[in-house]
Amino acid sequence: MDTDQLKLFDESHTQSLPDAADWKVRVSPRARNIKIQVYPHGGVEIVAPKRARSKDIEAFVAEHRDWIAKTRSKFNELRSPEPPLPASIHLKAIDEVVNIHYQKGSQARVTHKRGLLTLTAVELNPANCWPLLQKWLKQTGRSRLVNETIEIGQAIGLEPKRVHIRLQRTRWGSCSSSGTISLNAAVLLRPPEEMRYVIVHELCHLQHMNHSKRYWRLVEDHIPRYRVIEQSLDAAWQTSPLWVVSKV
Repeated sequence: MDTDQLKLFDESHTQSLPDAADWKVRVSPRARNIKIQVYPHGGVEIVAPKRARSKDIEAFVAEHRDWIAKTRSKFNELRSPEPPLPASIHLKAIDEVVNIHYQKGSQARVTHKRGLLTLTAVELNPANCWPLLQKWLKQTGRSRLVNETIEIGQAIGLEPKRVHIRLQRTRWGSCSSSGTISLNAAVLLRPPEEMRYVIVHELCHLQHMNHSKRYWRLVEDHIPRYRVIEQSLDAAWQTSPLWVVSKV
């Protein structure tokens, strides 16, 4: 997975497909050719080399329009009309399994005690429950990922000024020029080495705000297998739970 701040899109290149699905361009310093990625939630990403011209990108998308439509259709078919609510969530990054109890109530809320997540909603369906699960995941990220980032930063001598936890649908993290690192709470669902890589990737941007050779050498100093991990993270969006990546 080659990234501009890990899945940071150039919003000026946002376009619309004939079926009204937005596609966004990510300029990759290591990409040799234009390629297309379709995500389970319907998003479409175009990865392009630095020198790719807008008209070439548009022509490439137009040429593969039917393939994009078919791929999005396949993902839609995999979704049942009423997707089941998860009975448990495995936070692989911290090796913790959280069981979930659903109950109806007039006030939406979520509580987490001793490994049991109790979720209360007016109706027990994705529209009501998924936002609560997303809220809980972000809260868990704030309590676990912030300290993890600070500790890793201290260990490798790259300490951020601030750490924010979000729930993005197309990127794992970002780093601002002011020293603020943002991490995707969904990385808690990935293996520990992938969580560590995302954190180190962003910490290294504190020293190099680019993807230069010096930047990648710094990353490799701390994560020798970073190329393999990148590939795994790049593919992870294809299998991410719908409650994580869906807009509700």
